[in-house]
Amino acid sequence: MSAVREDVATLGPGWNKTLLNYALAMRALDKLPIDNRNSWKFLGAIHGFDQRLWISQDLLKPTDPVPPDLDDRNKTYGNQCQHYSWFFLSWHRGYLFAFEAIVAAKVKELTGDDWALPYWNYLDSDNANARRVPDAFLADTLPDGTANPLKKYPRRPGLTVLQPGPNDAFSLGAVEEDDFVVGNDGSIGFGGGISGDFVHNGQWMGDLENNPHNTVHRLVGGFMAYQELAGLDPIFWLHHCNVDRIWEAWMSTPGKTMVHDPRWLDGPADRTFIMPALGGANPGMTFTGRDTLRGGKLHPTYDNLSKGTGLTPGAIAVARVRMGPSAQQTVEPIGANSTVVSVGGTPARTLLNLEPRATAAGVAAMGATQPGQEVSRLYLALESVRGSAPAPLLEVYVNVPEGADPHAHPELHAGSLTLFGLNVASRPDGSHGGNGLGYTIDITELAKRLQQSGNFDPNHLRVTLVPGEEITNDEPVTVDKISVLKRTGVVS
Repeated sequence: MSAVREDVATLGPGWNKTLLNYALAMRALDKLPIDNRNSWKFLGAIHGFDQRLWISQDLLKPTDPVPPDLDDRNKTYGNQCQHYSWFFLSWHRGYLFAFEAIVAAKVKELTGDDWALPYWNYLDSDNANARRVPDAFLADTLPDGTANPLKKYPRRPGLTVLQPGPNDAFSLGAVEEDDFVVGNDGSIGFGGGISGDFVHNGQWMGDLENNPHNTVHRLVGGFMAYQELAGLDPIFWLHHCNVDRIWEAWMSTPGKTMVHDPRWLDGPADRTFIMPALGGANPGMTFTGRDTLRGGKLHPTYDNLSKGTGLTPGAIAVARVRMGPSAQQTVEPIGANSTVVSVGGTPARTLLNLEPRATAAGVAAMGATQPGQEVSRLYLALESVRGSAPAPLLEVYVNVPEGADPHAHPELHAGSLTLFGLNVASRPDGSHGGNGLGYTIDITELAKRLQQSGNFDPNHLRVTLVPGEEITNDEPVTVDKISVLKRTGVVS
C-alpha cells in the first residue's frame, strides 16, 4: 500500500510537519550535483532541460559538464516530459512516484518521519483560500531562521494567490468529457493526442492538460512557465499531484471511458520511460501506462477524490449527453480557413469556409437527448501553433461583428488557451522539427446560442484570435490552420 497523499490545506497552517520536512529534504537534495540522479536539479531536468537556458538562470556554470544521462542523443533521462499526448497523465504519474520516493527517503534520513507528497487543491469550492499559495511557499525563512528553499526559485512577482482573468480556462470543465480519446488521432478527449511513440511535445492537447494544468503553470509564472525549468519549483509537484488526483477521480467515475489501446498500455514503442531509483543506481525504474493504473506498481492513494474534482467516484456523472462507445464515435473536419494566421499586438481575424450540408446536419444533431438518436458536438481545432514565448495566453472568439472589440462580446468567447511549452515545440532543431502545438475547443454550447440568435451561418464561421500576455508584435504567435471538427455519436 502506497502512502496516502493529502490535501495540503488540511495539514495545518504555516510550517506544518509535512511542508517543513519537504523543505528540509529539498534543501539537502538541492545541494547535490546535477550528475547525481537523486539531486534536485537532475529531477528537474528529467522534465525538461536546456543547457543554455539553465546557464542563463545561474543553474549551471558554462564549464559544468552535462551528465550523459541528460543528453537528448542518449534518450534516457533528459527531456522526458510528455505533453500534448495521451502519455501526458501516465508519464507524469511515474514522475511523481519517483520524486515522492526520493524525497520520502531523504525525509526519513533527516528526521525519521514518513512522508507523502501533498496536493494543492486549488479548485476546492469549499475552501475560500483554495487558490492561495500555501504559506510555507511564501515565507522568507524556515522556523530556524535559515533561508526557505521552497521559495528559492522565481515565480510571478508578488504572487500570493492564483488570479485567473475573467476568460481564463481555470475550472473543472475537463471532467465533463466522458472519453479519454476520440477519433483516430485523439484531437478530442480528456487525455490527449494518440501516438505509439515517445512524444516530448505532440500534436494534440487533452482537456485536463489544457485546464487546469496549463493555466496554473502560467498563473504561477517564473520557472513554472517554462517546460525546461518547471520541475525545479517545489510547488510544481503539488500542482501535478492535484492534476493526477483529478485523473484518478475521473477514472473512478462510472460512465468515463479510459483507453485500453495496447499502444498506450505498453508504450511508448521507441523509447522507454525511465525514472531514477533510490540512490541513482542502474538500471533505474522503467514503466508503461499499464503500471500507472489500478493494480499497477505506480498506482497512488489519495485521501479524497471528491473535493475539488467535480466528481463523486462511484456515482455516475451526468454532465452532458453520452455519445456511445469511444470507438464508435467519428470525428470529421467540416470546414477550415485557407491562410496562416499571425497574432501580434492586436486581434487577428480569419474566415472559415464550412461545408454547409455537413454543418447543418451537425448543428441539427447538437440538441439530441433521446437514446438511439444521432448526436453531434462541434469543435474548433487550431493546428501547428508556433511562437517563441514559453507560456503565452491566446483567447478565441467566434463571429465577433466586424470592427467590434472582442472583449465587448463575452457571449462570443469560445475559450482561452495557455500555450505552455510553445517555445520548445516551435524550435526547428527540436525533437519534432518545430511542428508546434495543437488545440481543440468545444464550441457546441456557443454554436447553440449562435443558432438560436440567428448568428450562425452554415457556410462560414469567423474566428478572432486575441493576444494575451506574452504575445506581442515582437513575439507573435502563428497558427497554420483553423478548422471545425464535427464529433458524432449515438445517444446512450
